[in-house]
Amino acid sequence: MDTNEIKIRPATEADAAEILNIYAPYITDTAITFEYDVPTLEEFTGRIRHTLEKYPYLVAEQNGKILGYAYVGPFHDRAAYEWAVETSIYVEENLRR
Repeated sequence: MDTNEIKIRPATEADAAEILNIYAPYITDTAITFEYDVPTLEEFTGRIRHTLEKYPYLVAEQNGKILGYAYVGPFHDRAAYEWAVETSIYVEENLRR
């Protein structure tokens, strides 16, 4: 088995701290998140929990380290859009290219 293989797996609430470390620079150093403040770990864990109630939340992992993550959320809050979603993908800062 190749130890450098990147694995895609479902995220868990236990991944929140590592995922938040990837997300934080997108808040502090860019305008793409539309957030001004980095959420607390508790708040971010709640976001993961809420997403997983209905939608997928995935992490890309290599040698036990999360390199990036992706999740979806509702596009509009109307019944006709129930499965129309927005996709968000974030990768560790030094891996973007």
